[in-house]
Amino acid sequence: MKCKNILIKVLVFILLIIFIVCSYFIIQDFIEYEENEQITEELIETVIDINSETDEITIDWDNLRLINKDIVGWIEIEGTKINYPILKDIDNPFYLKHSFNKKYNENGSIFTTNKNPFVDEETIIYGHNMKNRSMFSMLDNYLNKEFLYSHLNIKIYTPTENYNGTIFSAYSIGIETENNNIKNLNFNERIDYYKKISKYPIDITCSPSKTVKLSTCSYINTKARPTDQRYYIISNIEPIK
Repeated sequence: MKCKNILIKVLVFILLIIFIVCSYFIIQDFIEYEENEQITEELIETVIDINSETDEITIDWDNLRLINKDIVGWIEIEGTKINYPILKDIDNPFYLKHSFNKKYNENGSIFTTNKNPFVDEETIIYGHNMKNRSMFSMLDNYLNKEFLYSHLNIKIYTPTENYNGTIFSAYSIGIETENNNIKNLNFNERIDYYKKISKYPIDITCSPSKTVKLSTCSYINTKARPTDQRYYIISNIEPIK
């Protein structure tokens, strides 16, 4: 009987430790999410000015450079929570786990590894698929036909040029499969590939000369973490005249 009571106490103690550890991580995730949301909102208020009559956006790039010289652009998709600075991250995946202010945060940042972002024919932009629906988590909605067709417009702002874009492809696929599918394709062949692989057909009136490829984790075909599946949302970009 005594051994049984000891065993019960040990099990209760173990369960208590598990509960405390799990609670810690949940609270930590919540705190980091709140911090990330707050600093992003403060950044928007500080560096973005919206003309009340024309809705035209002006970004204070000088101020952004003082905050972090790695900020090379800004992405906005109307009707979504995607409204973030874009960080350039070439040497290592620093911004995978750091906010734009360079402080550690599990939410990370929206970033690109292109050496010449938005000058290159294709710029790939990465962001986490967070459970709290921040960063690029809303990209999973693009595999919903109604959402896709009502959220095709994308805007990219840079210090030298601002761009409008129209999304023309949305799909989920494994990273290795995607890389194998496109590795030998030139730019125009990739455009054809993106159109064909899109879950739903999207008509665009122009022939893209530049594209952005938004990428985040997908769990459609797997529940494993980390996952090798990705959502890919492809848009053309054209300078705003």
